[in-house]
Amino acid sequence: MKLDLRSFLEGSEDILEFQGQIESMDLGLTNREIELVEPIEYSGVIFKANRDKMIDLSIKYKYSETCARCLAPSTETIETNLYGKLLEGNCNEEDLSKKDQDQDEEEYEEILYYENDTLSLDKYILEQVILSLPIKTLCDENCKGLCSKCGIDLNKESCDCVHEDIDPRLEKLKDFFSKD
Repeated sequence: MKLDLRSFLEGSEDILEFQGQIESMDLGLTNREIELVEPIEYSGVIFKANRDKMIDLSIKYKYSETCARCLAPSTETIETNLYGKLLEGNCNEEDLSKKDQDQDEEEYEEILYYENDTLSLDKYILEQVILSLPIKTLCDENCKGLCSKCGIDLNKESCDCVHEDIDPRLEKLKDFFSKD
């Protein structure tokens, strides 16, 4: 999605509100099988604070992935925010060194770059979606997972497997106490 900033930058508007959807987007994650179930929805506002141009963006998406404990399919909805400062230019090494020089006492969470009065939001939204994904997806916070011995789903039924979790450093003590 490209956002035209011309009226905002010329000063005819003090606040620029926008919203939209991104239909399909490849997250580019090679080690996880995540599928976006619905389009990514976003809404935001660009405003002026002193001499800075700021952006406040809300992102909402729904994804599907298998549970990390029991391997059941799980669908989650995530809402995240992106707040940052707008700067003109590309995101290259020259701009990054300029950014470090320009920042005073205030630090911003994110720097978003625009060119030719146009802000391309796709890469920033994609980055925020990836950063907001949980490390592990769980079908339920209290998911019991699979039995490590027989593989039964412990959320649906229980098993009779004996689980002795013994610290290997103390395993010799087990033999000591079992002798009569």
